Formats: sequence, C-alpha cells, structure tokens
Amino acid sequence: MLRFCILLSVVLLTACSNNAEQELIIARAGKNVLKFSELQASIPNDLTTEDSLELATNLIQTWVNRELMYEKSRFNLDGVEQDIENRVENYRKELYIFAFEKEQVGQKLDTNFTENEILSFYDDNQEIFQLNDYILKVRYVKLKLNSPNVDKVEEWIQSEDQEDIEKLTEYCHKYAVKFFNDTNWVYFNELLRELPIEVYNKESFLRSDNMVDFTDQEFLYILSIRDLQSKNTLSPIELERSRIKSLILNKRKLELLSSIRRKLYQDAKSKGNVIIYDKPQLAQ
Repeated sequence: MLRFCILLSVVLLTACSNNAEQELIIARAGKNVLKFSELQASIPNDLTTEDSLELATNLIQTWVNRELMYEKSRFNLDGVEQDIENRVENYRKELYIFAFEKEQVGQKLDTNFTENEILSFYDDNQEIFQLNDYILKVRYVKLKLNSPNVDKVEEWIQSEDQEDIEKLTEYCHKYAVKFFNDTNWVYFNELLRELPIEVYNKESFLRSDNMVDFTDQEFLYILSIRDLQSKNTLSPIELERSRIKSLILNKRKLELLSSIRRKLYQDAKSKGNVIIYDKPQLAQ
C-alpha cells in the first residue's frame, strides 16, 4: 500500500510539476509533515525503481519514528527542554566559529619556514625533543633466500668505500625486497618490526656485532648498525624537522586566532557593542 502511495505521488508530481505553488507531502506525524521534495532529495538518481521504492519506504518509516520519538521526548522531558535548547544553540555557535576560524587560518596563516627559525625552535625547546627509544642509522637488506652473491652483499654492507656502497645500492635495486641505507635515522622499535626475531634486551642486542643476519623460511635479513643514539638523549634535528614545522605552525595558528579575537573585541568595544558592567544590570 505504501509503495502504491509513493508511485501515486510520483505520478502526481509529474502532473503538477508546472504548479510551483503546490507542495506535495508524503507523510504526516502529529503537526509535522514530510514533503515529497525532501524525500526525493534523499534518493540517488542511479537506483532502480524497485530499490528506490524500498529506500523510500525505509526513509519514510525512519522519519515517522524520529518525529514520534521527538514529540514523546519533549512531552516527557519538559523540565530539561531549556537545557537542551541551550546546548544546541552553543553547539551551533561553535560550528560557526570553527568554520570562520578555518577560513581565516586558510587565508592568513604563514606556512613558510626559515632554517634559522627551525634551529631556534629546536634550541629553545630541547626538553620536548628527548628520545624515548634508541635510534639507529643502519644498512639493512631483505633478500629472497636464493638471491645471488650474498657473500658480496655482506662485504659491501660493512664497507666505507664509496664504490662498494654504490655496488650495494645497485644490487639492492635489482634483488632486495627491502633496503635501508644509513642516511636517515630509524627508531629501533620500527626496525625490529622488520626482523624475524624477538629482542627482549635491547641493550644487549645493540652491544653485539655491528653486522647480524637472520633467516626464516623465505628470506635472508642482513643488518649493519652504522650509528646509534641512546634513549633519554636529545633527538637529532634531522629526525625532528617535520615535527618542528608542525609545532611552529600550530603556534602561529594559536597566535593568529588570538589576534583575531583581540581585534574583534577592541572593534566592538570602541563601537559600544560590548560593555562589561561592574555590577549586574537589569535587562532593558
């Protein structure tokens, strides 16, 4: 029956499409009505007729249930109605403020950095750049077990000769499943996720030979530790550079929004739109 009503409404809509003054409704719950145009806007155009009817049926029932529950809740919770209205109004204001602040930040926030600015922030805030894990510079290669010239890889991975390093890099581009060079710092925990071992004592592991290898059923893992920095020491700036930029941006954002609020307040105060009374006054 409901589907029949929906189909009938579609026919009526087509017939009355030239009459802009007439608004069709598809359901009523108490004093509230669901307009056909509202229902139609919620149904994608690419659905089949059968799917559209099924979705429309569900949407109508959902709307009716919500309206009935809303009226029941207003009747039963009359004592908290004002509190709910206040919370809704506060939320509405926060949404407007958030949208305005986002627009202002997008238009006015300076996102450029100088090297001196990054270095200065790093030097002035060293307490927040303390390491909570070991960091390493490593050469790490993950190979299939049948990879060729593994003995050469073990030789190159420990070498300081630039030609050997280039040979290692070229080899890894051809055969390695994964390869870390020693140009960047890596957190020890991140590295351990790459290895087929459980390390219960980090200090002992890091005191072992600077080159170790492991195997599992498919792969050979070769690791050479080139440099090490202990936890609870100052993290190197190259590891923190992107974090520093993020922190500087956030600081600029807070300062920008604070400046906008101060200007709004001063402008409103100078025009007499803001008055803070020493004593409460009767509303006029």
